Amino acid sequence: MGVMQKLGLIENFYFGHQGYEYLELGRFWQILLLVGLFLWLFLMVRALLPALRRKDENRHLLLLFVLASIAIAGFYGAGLMYGRQTHMAIAEYWRWWVVHLWVEGFFEVFATVVAAFLFSRMGLLRIKVASTSVLFSTIVFLAGGILGTFHHLYFSATPTAVLALGATFSALEIVPLVLIGYEAYHNYKISKTTEWIKAYKWPIYCFIAMCFWNFLGAGIFGFAINPPIALYYVQGLNTTAVHGHAALFGVYGILGIGLILFVLRGLYPERQWNYKILGWAFWLINIGLLTMLVISLLPIGILQAIESIQNGYWSARSETFMRTDLMQTIRWLRMPGDVLLASGELLLVYFIIGLKTGWSLTKKQK
Repeated sequence: MGVMQKLGLIENFYFGHQGYEYLELGRFWQILLLVGLFLWLFLMVRALLPALRRKDENRHLLLLFVLASIAIAGFYGAGLMYGRQTHMAIAEYWRWWVVHLWVEGFFEVFATVVAAFLFSRMGLLRIKVASTSVLFSTIVFLAGGILGTFHHLYFSATPTAVLALGATFSALEIVPLVLIGYEAYHNYKISKTTEWIKAYKWPIYCFIAMCFWNFLGAGIFGFAINPPIALYYVQGLNTTAVHGHAALFGVYGILGIGLILFVLRGLYPERQWNYKILGWAFWLINIGLLTMLVISLLPIGILQAIESIQNGYWSARSETFMRTDLMQTIRWLRMPGDVLLASGELLLVYFIIGLKTGWSLTKKQK
């Protein structure tokens, strides 16, 4: 109703659409989401307390995990720091605290800690390397996280030097997770002959795929739109959507799938899975996401960037340009990737249900 402008201006801000990209929720729903995040934090800390009381070698990683979880719950509150009639420059500042610091900062640390902890527990990563990578990630964020936000603030009269510094620090945030994924994959190739490692093959593949998408989506596609000259022409075009799809689903979506599979594998370690369905699901999800980006979203973003440089940013986002025959054709070319991705997700659901009903187990286990 908010998008269709069926609500008044005041009602729309609180219960409809705020009008800000990437932070569209009405204020009432925003507050409910914040409450939900704190409930999630309570459940996380309650489950981790017994492990935190044991002062073993994993305690430092767990403490960083808890700190990242607290930051995820708490820093979404930055989106409540502006009101309905707050000046655009101030509202933009706090909006990018959520989009950058919350998503690209604290979530990045959270993903790095999760990957480091699980890889170290499975023997694919040394505790020393895991701790160093997580600490490096945390230092980069704490030292440059706020500076990294500044590359988003082009239209708030931020100086070019500050934008460039922000883009540099923002690009550094991907490094620890990529390094963790590289070493884990190297060690996985060495030790994959052991039976218990074979049992965790697809959860491990999900975590390695997460590191790949972090490098491609957050690293390459993200840094491509970060420099000041790029921000002037392409911020908010489909180039941003390429970065968002690859980094958000590619990193956090596949991380979530990996955690689900890791937990399911740990709950029933004696069961022998039928990996054919799971293998098809994994590759369809990843190939579908890549296909969607390469043959649809990225070409649209590149054509918009050319239009923005030649005729202006307004023209690149205009309905006239976006509804040309060429753009409509490229937009429909997204369908093959979407179908592959959706098929992979349905196969994953089918596999998970089959763990209960029996069709996802080998014949001798049924």
